[in-house]
Amino acid sequence: PHDAVKDDDPADSALPKPSPLLLYRRSQRRTVNIPRRVYILGVGSVGGFVAHSLAGLPQPPPITLLFSQRRSLVDWYEQGESVRLTTNGVLDAKSHFDVEQVQRPGRTEEPHEADNGLNTLEKPSASSDEIIHNLIVSVKAFNTVNALKRVAHRLTPQSSILFIQNGMGVIEEVNDLVFPDPVTRPQYVLGITSHGVYRKQPFNLVHSGHGTTALAILPRDIEEVKPDFESSALYLLRTITRTPALAAVGFAPTDLLQLQMEKLAVNAIINPLTALMGCLNGDLLHRTSISRVMRLLLAEISIVIRSLPELQGVPNVNTRFDIKRLEAQVLGIAEKTASNKSSMLQDISQGRLTEIEYINGYIIRRGEEAGIRCVLNYMLMHLIKAKGRLEGERQGVILPLASRVSG
Repeated sequence: PHDAVKDDDPADSALPKPSPLLLYRRSQRRTVNIPRRVYILGVGSVGGFVAHSLAGLPQPPPITLLFSQRRSLVDWYEQGESVRLTTNGVLDAKSHFDVEQVQRPGRTEEPHEADNGLNTLEKPSASSDEIIHNLIVSVKAFNTVNALKRVAHRLTPQSSILFIQNGMGVIEEVNDLVFPDPVTRPQYVLGITSHGVYRKQPFNLVHSGHGTTALAILPRDIEEVKPDFESSALYLLRTITRTPALAAVGFAPTDLLQLQMEKLAVNAIINPLTALMGCLNGDLLHRTSISRVMRLLLAEISIVIRSLPELQGVPNVNTRFDIKRLEAQVLGIAEKTASNKSSMLQDISQGRLTEIEYINGYIIRRGEEAGIRCVLNYMLMHLIKAKGRLEGERQGVILPLASRVSG
């Protein structure tokens, strides 16, 4: 069927005759049909950019955008049922996406005043039992657990989930609260991106800075028959890496972890400091007082990262995460994105929750595990929480006391 690809290719008669060992290995492989459809949960800046990029392939996979809120569905139709991306002043719109509203199993959504903008023919099925084989999750870190619970019944051990988000610690929460059983847990793929993308309006994005995307398939905690369990992850990895706009490359899990930690260190400085002071990224540069604060924060961040058990024995970790090198990275990103507003500043200014618990909060938690008290990061985290709550109250938005999911 056109909606599936096979995990093995027929031998080409023009190629040299395969060796007996290769023929034997091929005979032992089971043909696995992998549905091509890719589902995207979270169509904000990053999710919209990924959706637009995939749709630009010469032979794009079928793509379904998953909306957890009725308002997002209304916005989709009001914006012309397309994802628009402006790059260097040139607007490019991609359409022909399928859309679906998802909700918790067994729940029905109350009518929304925005439903007046939808006629009966436009309303997709509110729920579905169709299995999801390839899922990309790009919601905010604190929304991940609740968003995944809406589709968890449609995910199997043969499914793969690509998490492409800011912050760290989401996987642990998902394992605890959504997929506690390793036997029935989907395969995870982690991704980070350095592309600069921001949203002007729903589904209307600006690509403000070209970057790259790094991916890694996480190893499973249990032994299993690999062809069945890894095929969808490999398909998802191949699909993303063959998408030119994403500039994606696959890495080993340990290598990706180090890239994640570098990005986390940068975000733990630029995001909260710009949000706290209400300034652009470039305003952090060439200011003695800010430089001193950066170094004090980075001293805590550096020792925590270098103490992580999963990085012990990795060559050059101490050099890679030295305070001076991390500071150079922070300053380099601040200069490169000097005219940008950080995502945390945007969230606070609009009365939204921030991802501080998954950035500085992650450093604090990992430090506690190693017996390291990160008092400056702790103070900064609570200053951001306080400012976010105050701004939310000014705008009439009541934010929860805690943004991190608890069991």
